[in-house]
Amino acid sequence: MNIIIFFLFISSICQKDNHIQKNKEDSIYSNESYYPLNEININNSKKNVILGIIHHYSLIKILPFFKSLIHANITNCDIVMFVRKVSQNVINYLRRINVIVYQIFEKYKRIKPTHLRWKMYKDFLKKNKNKYNLVFSVDVRDSIFQKDVFKFYDNFSPFLGVMIEDGTLEQDWNKENIINYIGEEMHKTIQNERIICMGTLLGSLEKFLEFSIILWRKLKLNNFPPSDQCVANCLFYLENVLKDFLLKSDNNGPIITLGITESENIILDVEDNVLNYKGEVAAVVHQYDRIVNLKKKIVSKYHLEFSDLIKSALDIQIYMIILFIIIIIKLIKSTKLSKLKDLKIKRFL
Repeated sequence: MNIIIFFLFISSICQKDNHIQKNKEDSIYSNESYYPLNEININNSKKNVILGIIHHYSLIKILPFFKSLIHANITNCDIVMFVRKVSQNVINYLRRINVIVYQIFEKYKRIKPTHLRWKMYKDFLKKNKNKYNLVFSVDVRDSIFQKDVFKFYDNFSPFLGVMIEDGTLEQDWNKENIINYIGEEMHKTIQNERIICMGTLLGSLEKFLEFSIILWRKLKLNNFPPSDQCVANCLFYLENVLKDFLLKSDNNGPIITLGITESENIILDVEDNVLNYKGEVAAVVHQYDRIVNLKKKIVSKYHLEFSDLIKSALDIQIYMIILFIIIIIKLIKSTKLSKLKDLKIKRFL
């Protein structure tokens, strides 16, 4: 069993990125920014939707996100992922768990994924604006689900829910990016404001789409500054974008962000669920990987299993190679045993 897992794991790493179809950009999708990698069957009844972007991630990197999402048992929801530079194994795994997958065109390869996602989201939501109620965009690499996050926002509409981090815009990384974007003097006017994280954003489709359009336009206009988050914070605090529709939530709420949270403030229950500051199980935990011990627990909880690899390794040639290796190993073992028996018999005689 361990041998099978090992070779399947090697195949998932080594398998080339062969999912990009030739001439797609010259096809019927030539005016689009992405194209579907599986059949899209969105029915007429309104749902919620989770949006994310997967760029250059292996299957192991994204397993905590998707396994926890399945475990959270979120109903009446589509999961939509925009992918770039991922293996066919990742694509196959996403398809198997009913994720709607879109391939991002190579012509956008020079744009950072954290910037490009806002174009992907706005384009997708414009096309499907009559199909969804609530929209949740979330970082895939460092987020997990523990509950159905949408249940906490059913009674708000229209709104844009933003997540507040523990620190202020005086924090090193945010400060540096904002100063590079608007200058030191302008930064001083908002330096005491709390950080609004762009790794998680949840709102009614109307307001989420409106914000995506504004942010993408601003990013393009300013030649794509290093951080989409610094641009977003300036929009919120300096330009009062969607001021009357903002629903702010910090680590007391259902979505918690741990990037600059002190490790002693992180509390787990007996089942290793992460709690918010109110002592309740958080629906979504973002940036869990910043806390070493917490990351170890989560990676262990949602670790790579044989069934995960089977879902992804669909290439029959890989199976044949693995089977051949297993047969060879068994033959070697049986040959050694046979020789050993012959040797014992000779010694006995």
